[in-house]
This record gives sequence, C-alpha cells and structure tokens, in this order.
Amino acid sequence: MKNKVKFNLQYPSKERSLILAICRCGGKTIKRSLNVTIPTEAWDKLSQRCKISADDTVRVTREYKKINRRLDGIEQSWNTLADKNRLDSFDPQCVESMFDSHLSVSAKKADEEDRRENRTPLQFFQEHIDKKTSMICEATGRNISEKTKGHHIVVLNRLKAYMRDTNTPDNFAIFDKEFQNKFTNWAYHTARRKQGGYSHNTVVATFSVLKIWLNGATEAGLITTKDYRKYPSKGEDVDNIALTVDEIEAIYRLNIPKLISEGVIDTKSTIEATRDLFIVGCWTGLRRADIARINEALFDLANNRLTIQTQKTNEKVIIPLHPFVCELYAKYHGRFPKLIDKSKANGQLQELGRLAKIDELTSRSSVRGGKIVTEHLMKYQRIGFHTGRRSFATNLYLQGAPTISIMKMTGHKTEQSFLKYIKVSKVEHSELMQKFFK
Repeated sequence: MKNKVKFNLQYPSKERSLILAICRCGGKTIKRSLNVTIPTEAWDKLSQRCKISADDTVRVTREYKKINRRLDGIEQSWNTLADKNRLDSFDPQCVESMFDSHLSVSAKKADEEDRRENRTPLQFFQEHIDKKTSMICEATGRNISEKTKGHHIVVLNRLKAYMRDTNTPDNFAIFDKEFQNKFTNWAYHTARRKQGGYSHNTVVATFSVLKIWLNGATEAGLITTKDYRKYPSKGEDVDNIALTVDEIEAIYRLNIPKLISEGVIDTKSTIEATRDLFIVGCWTGLRRADIARINEALFDLANNRLTIQTQKTNEKVIIPLHPFVCELYAKYHGRFPKLIDKSKANGQLQELGRLAKIDELTSRSSVRGGKIVTEHLMKYQRIGFHTGRRSFATNLYLQGAPTISIMKMTGHKTEQSFLKYIKVSKVEHSELMQKFFK
C-alpha cells in the first residue's frame, strides 16, 4: 500500500469534521483538506467513506453519495498513478503538486457527475432537445430535422406551463400512474381556457414526445418507474377534407393576372406561385416539405415521371406526371418558385378556394376539452397544403387505381394507415363498388 491514498477525519472526536486526503511518499506525509465537512457519526473508519442509512433524507443521501464518488475518484486515479510510477524517486514538491492536481480534478468530476445524476426533468429534456439535430434517426439514417426539434420545443413549453399552473415540482417522481390524468385534465380544462383547451390529438402528441424523453431518462438512470410507458401515443383520425378533381381544376383555372388587374388580388401577392405549387401537390401526393424542395426532383419528361427522395421517410418515390404538372414545369422552365411559410401559404390557399367557389358547407368534429366539438365551415376554409396530398390519394382511389400502386407513390407502409388517410364517403364507396359489380 506504499504511496496509496487514505482518508481520515481531521477532528474525529468532534461533532463535525473536515475530511482529509493523506498520502505518504519518500518518507513525507502529504495531507490535504477536501473542504468537505460531515457529522463524525456519519463516517465509516473502516471503509473510509460516508455511511448511507435508509433513515437519511434524500438531500443527505445525495450529498453523501457525491462525497463517496469523489473519494472513489481520488483513490482510483492516484493509486493507478502510484502503481505505474516510482513516486519515491520524484521530487517531494512535484509529488505534492501532482496530488493537488488529482484532488482538483476529482472535485470537478464529482460535481459534474452529481449534476448529471441529479438533473431535473426540465434540465434533461432541454439537453435532449439541444442535441436533437446532431442525433441520427434510426429509420432514415439521417440527422433529425429542425422541424422535429421545433415540435419538441413546443411540447417542452407546454410541460413548463403545466408545471407552473399546477405547482408541480420539477422532478422525475411526478411521472407516475396519475400524471396522465392530471396532465389531461389540465390540458382540457385549464390550459388555453379561451380556446376551449387542447385537442385530444395534441394531448396524445405531448405524451408521445414525453415517452421518448423518459426512455432517455431511464437509460441515464434518472428514473426507475415504468408507469410512463402506458401513456397514450395514438390519437384519433383527423377529420380532414379532400378536393375533387373538378375543384382542383377550378383552382388551377383561376385567371390570377385578371384578378390582379381587377383589384381582387394584391399586385404584390405571391398567391399564383402558391397556387401552382399546391396543384403540384394535388397531382404528385408529395408532402409540403418535399414540395418546398421540388427542384431537387428528377423530371423525366421522356418517360413522363418524376423521381424524388422524400425527406420524412428517406424513401425514393417515382410518380407519373399529370398534364397540369407538365404545364407548370414548362411555365417555370424547370425551376419552380420558392414556397412561402406554412401559415401564409394556407391562408392564400383558402382565398383561392373561395375565389374558385369551393363553398360547400361542411362539418368538422374533434375532441377538445374532453368533449366532441363540431364546427360548420365552408370547404374552402379547411384547405391547407396537406389537402393536396390527401386529394391525390383519394382521387386516384376513386378512379380505381390499385391501392398498392397509390401507396408506392404516397409512401404509406400499410393499407390500414392508407385507408384512414383517404377521404371517401360511404356513398362514394358504394358507387365505387358498383363499378366492379358491373
């Protein structure tokens, strides 16, 4: 045990004492205070560590564990050095300097380990978000997108609001069997009171992200309960619309230059470019993110098809070119305009729908605040960029295209998810089947 480090109390007969690190080298004893004071009764002289009792408070237990980790670090690093070197042959001052350095490093490591092991949920979740874009998605092998990171930030802010409104402490113990009911009750009845609370799907989306975070916390040893794994992660089918072939053509045939000259549309508006990109979406089924990068697609006019690697799933899709898409490709000489931000673009699409007289009265139902809420809206008020993708799938299905062929273009993995996606009424299903009977 020559040159090895030991730990003793400086004042073992007093009520409290500093802990000393002691090393003998070259006939000289080096003593250093660790600047840590503990009750002498908490010291185990045999193991040279703090005693941890089941009767200790959480705070005391945490503190003693931190001290013991520090002592472990000092012992391991110094004794390894002593085993590898003949310290007795070193200059005593050099040995003292080395010893001081080890004590300093071990203190920093202990503080860092303590911080990591005692991170609160909000601290851990924020760290998870901060490194999100450098993480790799297992499904695609690519970095996780800024869009996903943005979604996680929204969920974190929602969780912060819940904790603030309900005086919920920031610790992992809150994620028990009751958390689901408590959070859901807050989301339905307290949060966003003027808007009638969050929708059911928003609440489920929150739990889905929480489960990702809490899985990470479990791997980091910050949480041991598995109650969170029972939180819901599947929402209800969204009550969206699809446009008919005639409605899509009505939007496409709008004479926008004339409407601008008549003062119906502002001369500086980008509505024509938005309309044209939406039509591309209606006849390719591409997501908004892929329409935004449509110029990366390979247009094979000779074989009348386009090929693109989709952003969300990293899957290559090959889609036949509809005449409208060919016309628009020629209109822009193969370089489509830039897509504006989502909110403004959707507002322009709704205005286009109004001008095209897509004014059928529709109803939309959703679960909000724990209740079914039904709204009555004109069809054009419900148009968004994702309507184009739904319309593409729905119209091909109604025209009798094989489901598997449509799925190859939309990227749906299962027929079950695809059939939930298309918007076909019971009457349209009946008429479609009659074609097969005939």
